Amino acid sequence: MKSIFVAGLLMATSVFSAAVPVAVVGSAVPEKRQLESQGSILDNLLQQIVVQTTQINATRDAAGENPSVLEIPGIADKINTNFAAMTEALKQAATKSDSARKSTRAIVVARQDNSTSPADGDAEDGDKCDAACITEKVLAIVQEVASTIRSVIEKFGLAPFLLRINPLLLALSALVIGLDVLVSGLLLTVTAVVNVILGGLGLSLLALGFAAV
Repeated sequence: MKSIFVAGLLMATSVFSAAVPVAVVGSAVPEKRQLESQGSILDNLLQQIVVQTTQINATRDAAGENPSVLEIPGIADKINTNFAAMTEALKQAATKSDSARKSTRAIVVARQDNSTSPADGDAEDGDKCDAACITEKVLAIVQEVASTIRSVIEKFGLAPFLLRINPLLLALSALVIGLDVLVSGLLLTVTAVVNVILGGLGLSLLALGFAAV
């Protein structure tokens, strides 16, 4: 799966180069503070996602090479529980991300209204995460989610998991669309990579997610 992801990144290079901070009227400070507030949220999300994908991989590997029709439902139940947990983690992260954007924006607006500058210590706050950093973190999450979906589908087929994969990609879409407000081109970059990892299936499912947000 790592090689698949690398190929996806290479194909998305031109789009990735367009992933830059969206200009904020009046000051470059809101842009910087809003980007920095997202880093720890994405790091924590990736940790939660990896816990679930590790369990999925263990379930997949424990199954025989050619599981029978009778075995697949039990396997699918376990994996779908993990997919549901990933969906919930993505939803919570999207909510936290949105709240962080609003709170940091409100702080900066208040400072501008009062004609004050950020305190010296503020420069040390946050994760020092710029547009490239945000994009890298998001793509790490996308790789983990999409590669796991692909490995499951390749072994067990799509049907037993479709009802869980759709909400999962919907939640992923919501997170990416929210961050695309700060990092222009992020949504296109993610779409390109998911399309490479999951092929036409990924593009169609992700498109449904984008349309529903």
